[in-house]
Amino acid sequence: MPYLNDLISYLMKRNIAFHQVNAKIIIFELKFYKDNGSAEKVELEVHQSGDSLLVKATNNRYPDLCPNRHINDGGWFCLGLGEDISQLTISQWVMNLKLYLDAQQKCEDKGVWPCGGEIKEWAHGDGAKYQKIVEQYYGQFQKNCLGLTLNQLRVVEVNSVKRDLKLYHVYANDELILVGDQNQVLNKRYACICDPQGLKKHLSIGKCSAQCSKVVFMVAINHYLLLKAEQKFWQSFGARTCCNTMKKCNFKK
Repeated sequence: MPYLNDLISYLMKRNIAFHQVNAKIIIFELKFYKDNGSAEKVELEVHQSGDSLLVKATNNRYPDLCPNRHINDGGWFCLGLGEDISQLTISQWVMNLKLYLDAQQKCEDKGVWPCGGEIKEWAHGDGAKYQKIVEQYYGQFQKNCLGLTLNQLRVVEVNSVKRDLKLYHVYANDELILVGDQNQVLNKRYACICDPQGLKKHLSIGKCSAQCSKVVFMVAINHYLLLKAEQKFWQSFGARTCCNTMKKCNFKK
């Protein structure tokens, strides 16, 4: 987990000048290279906040808020999923920051976040943690060749009186195939989705070695929760003014 003292040591070893405002804040310029090879510098303010490093540009270099550019309220950078960032060494953290600055440059040039680049784009708010789970299972979802696509799946959220929790019904082409809570499939005695006619002896959801139903369930549920989290994220801002630096923005009326 990178700390401010680690960053200070990193800068000193590379003879990068910095100004230490106090024990928890430093300011320095970071150089990064654009695709054409030209160098750019951005002055950054880095704060130690608990176990995390918070970063923003100085002098209103970027918008004070732009979710589509992954800039949080107050101009603070969203550099990725917190649990992943915490695992980085300070060198990896700085490299990730450089990639983020390059992405900001591309946003300024083209008005869209760069897709397929070196820096990953995450969903907003809690959506990011659901995105990670979807991606964890999606490769297996495609590999199992069940003849299903994500667009064919529909999730209905229901309240369970007995279990005092939310249950999720997963439909494929409007046919109920799975029931579970947020973490697991519950109808494990049913025939697995890879055996819709029940022709394979004892191939229940719980006994399927390929875990087809679990894979489908985890993809469907977490994609559904991702979309809910995204909607909640944007609604949390109320009426906000768009910075007009991106081609598409939910703040635009």
